[in-house]
Amino acid sequence: MCNKNISCILTTQATIQIVTKQMTYYGPIILLIVGIIGCLCNFLTFTSPKLRQNPCAFYFLCSSIFEFLTITFGLSTRLAADYLGSNLQNTNRIYCKIRAYLVSAIPLIATYFILLTAIDRCMSSSIHIRLRSFSQMKIVYRSVIITILIGLLSCSHILITYDLRPKCATLYGAYAIFDGMFVVFWLGFIPHILMLIFGLMTLIHIRQMRRRRPQLKIITPIEPKRPRNDTKTDTQLILMMLVQVGLSSLLTLTRMIYYAYYILGPSLTGYNKMIGSFLMSFTTLLYYTNYAKSFYIYTLSSQLFRSVFLQRLKEYGQKIFNLNPLVLKNVATSQTR
Repeated sequence: MCNKNISCILTTQATIQIVTKQMTYYGPIILLIVGIIGCLCNFLTFTSPKLRQNPCAFYFLCSSIFEFLTITFGLSTRLAADYLGSNLQNTNRIYCKIRAYLVSAIPLIATYFILLTAIDRCMSSSIHIRLRSFSQMKIVYRSVIITILIGLLSCSHILITYDLRPKCATLYGAYAIFDGMFVVFWLGFIPHILMLIFGLMTLIHIRQMRRRRPQLKIITPIEPKRPRNDTKTDTQLILMMLVQVGLSSLLTLTRMIYYAYYILGPSLTGYNKMIGSFLMSFTTLLYYTNYAKSFYIYTLSSQLFRSVFLQRLKEYGQKIFNLNPLVLKNVATSQTR
């Protein structure tokens, strides 16, 4: 049998090593390209006049900005350290601290902006006027500032504890476990469980709204004024939020479950260590995929997003092509003079 053959085992190990190496090399490059293009397209779409004054869309825009920073900084520095010969992380103390801090704080903020979209859709779909009043731009602006401050401050302990030991690492012992659990719970389980809860509550609110729609009265003057959102726009944004929350939870929690096992589980040796290295690399790619997928998820799940995106492309295309004749005319005039 092959499993009793030493040569077969060695071949399997070599195959795993090759797959792991190829995956950790080509995976980040693909995610960098796909993610950067997607985030730029998100920025183009969510800054459209039709969406930029919508609270949920504004949270999506803020999340896209921090997803862009997560991909460009996190993946590029990881790729540089693994394959481009950069050893700055393990030789420069300041860079060690700053990188460890940013690769935790930036994705944390992006994740909590998605949580805010779930909260906003939950509030806006409520049958209660007071809850619906929380979905307005003046509250959104405050929430964005508070979320960024909480994300930056909550990760500030990393600036103190990470250092060259001799490689860039956190304090050993109990704090190392705390640092790992901080990432698992504060970035993984807590926001995504809350996302799922608010997503479920949104579905419940939609059902309640449909049942009571014939009895609902026109909004009273007591309710704070906010931009009138088309029903179709709200419905499409809810769909985008639900799909984003579901896939984000799947990808991130898969990574966090294995990361928790890696920290708290038994030390791996030999063949098991090789499998563990493969799973760590694979779940890391899943983690970064979460921040590269948004544009493609929105495009597939929302007809509104597709139409706004195509309209924005058309607008910029017209500006570019309408500008060229003017430029050529001015150049020709200057040459005749």
